[in-house]
Amino acid sequence: MATDFSTNRSDSSPAVVELPWYRCTWPWVLISIPFAAVLFGILMIYMVTRYPDDLMVDNYYKEGMAINQSLAMDAAAQALNVEASLLKFESGQIQFAIRGVTDSVVVLELFHVVDHGRDQTWILYPEPGVPESHTVIYSSHDKGFDALISGQGIWYLQLTGADDHWCLRERIKTPVQQLVLHSQ
Repeated sequence: MATDFSTNRSDSSPAVVELPWYRCTWPWVLISIPFAAVLFGILMIYMVTRYPDDLMVDNYYKEGMAINQSLAMDAAAQALNVEASLLKFESGQIQFAIRGVTDSVVVLELFHVVDHGRDQTWILYPEPGVPESHTVIYSSHDKGFDALISGQGIWYLQLTGADDHWCLRERIKTPVQQLVLHSQ
């Protein structure tokens, strides 16, 4: 009985080489999905803490009362037939011609639509001189107004009397060359 120890293989199948798991594609694809979820979660937590939402209101009752007060101020402006027009906003000077009121000061406020940090307030004082046809020119000196009105953006402009009796407001899209506010 003769034994044949020859290594004659008749099948032509290739040898299967097993790679370690970290050399395969599918485990990395499956690992990347929860890893991406964790990264986006960390990014969202960072964004929420860094840039809080200015649109949320904590005290709804107080805001409701403020809305009622602002409606009364709008009605008072309409009863007085208040009209304001922007005369000049060059070289750091703001001038508004306001017809129908003679307040000692007028408060000009610009509210950015989204970014509460960009809101600005100016106090406008009457120019010396005799008012013509119930029109008083109010002005202030501030270089910041030029940049806000000349740049791109959407703002809410509000003019209010010294005693918060009347109010004119308008949504404006900047840059603005000419601006007239009417009591509505």
